[in-house]
Amino acid sequence: MAPSLGESPLKQVNKAGQPKRSKLQASWDDLATNPQLFATDNSPLPTRYCSEFYCLRPNRTVQNAALAGISDGDLLGKYRTNVSELFIGGIKILKDAPPADVTRSNATLIPFLRHVFARNFSNKEQDVMTVLGGDAERHDQVFSDMVSALDATLRNVKVPVSVRHRVLQLALTLVACANQSPLTSYFLRRDLFSTLVAFIADDSTKQFAFESALLLGLLANYRKSEARNPYVVRIQDFVEEGIMERIIDVVSTVCSRARDSYVSISDDTPPSLVASLSSFVKSLRITEFLTGGFYLPPPPLPAPLNGQGGTQNGAAGSEDVKGKGKEEEVVEEKPDNEDAPKDETVPVNGSGDVSASASSSASPTSPRKPPPPTISLPASPTSPTRPTSRRPPLSPRSSSTSLKLRPEDAPFATMPPEMVVVLLAFYELLNSNKTFCSLVFGEREEGAPPSLPTELISLTSYIVSHASVTTHRARLYSRLCLIILLILVEEGEAKLSVARAEGEEIRVCRQRQPMLPPRDPARTIPLSAMIDTVVIFLRHGLKKRLDVDTYTIALRLLQRIFQQLKTEKLRIARDWVVVWRAMLSLASFIVTHSVELRQNSGRLDALISQLFITLSYAAYWGEQILPNSAAQARIHYELLHADETLDALSDLLGISSVATPSVTPPGSSNGSILPPLNRRDTPTRSTFFTLSQFSPTKSSFRSSSSLGVGTGGSGTGDGFVATECIANLRSSITFFSNHINALRLTKGTEDELEPDEILGVIERNLGGVELIESAAMGDLGRFAGEDIAAGFFEELVGVACEDTLRLLDAEQIAVPSSP
Repeated sequence: MAPSLGESPLKQVNKAGQPKRSKLQASWDDLATNPQLFATDNSPLPTRYCSEFYCLRPNRTVQNAALAGISDGDLLGKYRTNVSELFIGGIKILKDAPPADVTRSNATLIPFLRHVFARNFSNKEQDVMTVLGGDAERHDQVFSDMVSALDATLRNVKVPVSVRHRVLQLALTLVACANQSPLTSYFLRRDLFSTLVAFIADDSTKQFAFESALLLGLLANYRKSEARNPYVVRIQDFVEEGIMERIIDVVSTVCSRARDSYVSISDDTPPSLVASLSSFVKSLRITEFLTGGFYLPPPPLPAPLNGQGGTQNGAAGSEDVKGKGKEEEVVEEKPDNEDAPKDETVPVNGSGDVSASASSSASPTSPRKPPPPTISLPASPTSPTRPTSRRPPLSPRSSSTSLKLRPEDAPFATMPPEMVVVLLAFYELLNSNKTFCSLVFGEREEGAPPSLPTELISLTSYIVSHASVTTHRARLYSRLCLIILLILVEEGEAKLSVARAEGEEIRVCRQRQPMLPPRDPARTIPLSAMIDTVVIFLRHGLKKRLDVDTYTIALRLLQRIFQQLKTEKLRIARDWVVVWRAMLSLASFIVTHSVELRQNSGRLDALISQLFITLSYAAYWGEQILPNSAAQARIHYELLHADETLDALSDLLGISSVATPSVTPPGSSNGSILPPLNRRDTPTRSTFFTLSQFSPTKSSFRSSSSLGVGTGGSGTGDGFVATECIANLRSSITFFSNHINALRLTKGTEDELEPDEILGVIERNLGGVELIESAAMGDLGRFAGEDIAAGFFEELVGVACEDTLRLLDAEQIAVPSSP
């Protein structure tokens, strides 16, 4: 039997002959079964009732059991007063209770708020505010008091650290649940920037820098495309270097541990010499030999399909020049309800500090710097098993059906781990604050290279490797990572070209075929490792619903790296052929699937133009960025074989013909000029090497005396940005085709030209090709991204809010340990 309406919730509630109930359960039963609890003359005062209610330790199971019986309509109707009074009473306690009072800890309201926000109201933004704040005229006062109470509690050093941390999580819950709704605007009216900065700076709360930075990132992205966000302004003026360094430590640790979560699923660690010798000795079975038996080692097993171990087959440096490396098969994609099942998460292991994670998550080939201060972070997985965790319904996107993934891709369906959400805050700081950028590249100890850029490069390679075959969420994070790398290149002049110590290669993903070589000395240079990351993305992101904007950013990143190499006069001795082939494979894919790509994206022309610009940039500045003339010859060699593809690609821009110079091969008179190789006769290496007939009518790429416009072209727009770059590629193909024809005549038309002979012709005549220094190939300005990123960050913030709630719901943001 329930207590009378005027009774305190602390009064004994168990009666003789009745089932035993806790005081908390009786109180929730009152709230959930009596809509007139605070409405009659003998009702308790809401202030008194709530002050006594919050003396009871909360229990989520009891709360949900009580509220489950109230429909959405009743929660908005007859029970609205009960719920709003409970919420308002909790705010008053946070605002007025003594610092160490137990009611402060019990009034953090996180489970209660999660239940309310999970309701399927018809007008969720307004209805949630009505349920929590009561009548509309009270909303402004209630929610202003709420933010004020949160701010005051976080600032009050007399409040126990555990309570302040819980209040920080309460603020995260509110902002993540509300997302872009008007409720979040109350956090902009009262600036919490100084409070969050002080929270990171305070030695007693600095281990919660992850949550503080995450909240700052979410607030800075509240409708920033519609109006000037005050948090962005504060970030721009931020100067406290010590706090920035703590945030950098957090992001560096997150990158390392997130990368290790991929490795825990499929270990692609490059084999070391010691491991190889150990394996060899074990294969000889020395013990059995010494005891009288000797066996030959077993035959080698075939390379596993999931990319673990095996020999790499995608590096042009180790393949025969007559054949291209086999590119990955195009992924057949389901309609875009394809978000991966979001009911799985990383196992929760409690609090993890940087000192522990730094040693456990460091790359086997790269020693880590001394551990930074202790910081509470989501725990990294300890095994590839990913058990189901409790995840609340968040949005229609969260409840989408499972993807039908290939067996080797299925373990990556929930990647990247939710902890990478902190990259959103990192992007805001990196993009807006010059001081922060300089600290990212700064040496924390004498002679020690900064770890964050290399950790970011490594993590990005893993995210982009799997993004195309898993979820829309993964693709959003993959674009964010590439944008961050682009900003790093822009801001890191002369800092990303410094090689790490010999043997300290930056680890890149080798979990999908075709793989890059396990070891590459050039990968000790961050810019070279970035190039490998772009190659991984270009190879493994091809699918019929191509992420056009992200591919445009990746190519822009590649061009920006080339620009940096040119500026610093740095010629990296690496395998460049994989770069050209990855780009030309993209060109072929676009030509093959142009109809579908145009239907799915209105910015395909921008991608095609950027592809032409990047290829032309590399061809024009080859002498400045490539290590030797042989490497320069290889890019022109690859362009010759992509002649037909490039021709079809230019047609997609509406450019039907491009003027190219007339070239006379050496030793020819005006009456005996050999016609250039015809593009339709040279689509493959076999016909290119054995061609015996020449077209007397037209050159490759439809060379003519004027610029024409095909169907779909208007003479303006993205398609015509790259006109001069297209002409450059035409000039290269025409010029070297004529010289190759001249060589063929000296040998006889029946003789086959070997690839080395063709490369020799190209290398000997590199100085004769005349290319145009197009304005499109000029130095790139700083990435603004308004055109490419339109709507991107709004979508990303929605995903970030969901990931934040999962971290909170699974209790992966650890409760601080005692100092």
